[in-house]
Amino acid sequence: MKSKVQSLRAFLASADRFALVEVASTKGSTPREKGAFMLVSQAATFGTIGGGQLEYIAIDKARQMVGSSPSPLWGGSATLPTRGRVKKPASASTKSAPRLTCR
Repeated sequence: MKSKVQSLRAFLASADRFALVEVASTKGSTPREKGAFMLVSQAATFGTIGGGQLEYIAIDKARQMVGSSPSPLWGGSATLPTRGRVKKPASASTKSAPRLTCR
C-alpha cells in the first residue's frame, strides 16, 4: 500500500498542471472540515473534499480552469501596476509560484 507521501509524489510527477480545490468555509453538517483540499489535474485527483455532487462539480470546474487558464502560472500574460508603471511578471514554471517584482 502506498503512503500519502508516495501518492502525492506520483501525482505531482504525472501532472504538468493542476489546480488546488480547498474548502474555504462550512456551515452545518458537512463531510469535510474547513481547510480540506484536493489537487486536480486533467487525468487524476489527489485527496478529497468530501465526495458527492459538490466534489464532482469542483473537479469539473478545476479541469476547465487547468485547461484554459490565462494565469501567468500557465504561460498566460498579465500585467501588474506598480506605482504608476506597468510591470510584467517574470516567467514561471508550471510547478512553482510566479515570481513577481514590484518596486
